[in-house]
Amino acid sequence: MEHIRISQLKTRVSLVVYVIDATTSQTPLGNTTTVYLEGTRSKAIYKSNGSYIFNDLPPGEYRLSVKGEHYFDEQTLITVGTDNFIEVVQLKPLPSYPFSQGAGLIRVMLQDAAGVPVRNAGLKATILTEECARARVMADQLDKGADVITLGSFTGVITAGDTYILRGRGAKAAEEHIQIAEVLEHQKRYRLGKKLTKAFSRGSILLPVQETRSTERGEAVIAFRGNRISAFQTELVITYGTDKQYVVKEVAVSEGTTTNLGIIRLT
Repeated sequence: MEHIRISQLKTRVSLVVYVIDATTSQTPLGNTTTVYLEGTRSKAIYKSNGSYIFNDLPPGEYRLSVKGEHYFDEQTLITVGTDNFIEVVQLKPLPSYPFSQGAGLIRVMLQDAAGVPVRNAGLKATILTEECARARVMADQLDKGADVITLGSFTGVITAGDTYILRGRGAKAAEEHIQIAEVLEHQKRYRLGKKLTKAFSRGSILLPVQETRSTERGEAVIAFRGNRISAFQTELVITYGTDKQYVVKEVAVSEGTTTNLGIIRLT
């Protein structure tokens, strides 16, 4: 009698990629989002929760690429080990993105001194108006070196990939740029991308930061969502060139309207 040996192969989840819209914190618009790893034949398996799964990856460094029809392409280097690795990618909207009517927008065209469009300039807009704080620190003391933050008094949802200015209280308040790496407990505890370099006390606030870049035509747009008040002040920093020159402007924004800065010449 011939014996047949049956082997059951088990797959190992190596990488989970969550792709979200940087403006809405929801699943990206359209049906053309693609997620792939350069240098491997492994293909992403899409799940109904919006994640993309890669199985049985050899440990090592990979370049993750994400594309969507309404967004800038995103690439990032990641290191995959023997444990599950989770990466959150926020897609930044292109100027042609169909923004909602309630969004507050800043639009601008960037050119050099000769009138040539400036591509890939970095734009970072920080809300200055404290009434727009997204949340407040709830711990009595948040020490230097901490990488977990407990928050309360929310005015909107905070998701992985979000960036904020953490501002302390008082006349000589400390400030620090932070990024949320992981949601440990929904609307309560979060892991930071980097350890804090300063200490903060209870009541310190998180002010939203929106980042994008300019297209080949020098166009750029920044959108703001879900703020407590409809009109607020922002600080816009435009960084450009190999030597990282920058321009700083204060811009008033109102929800439901577009603030058009026209053409800015970067010299």
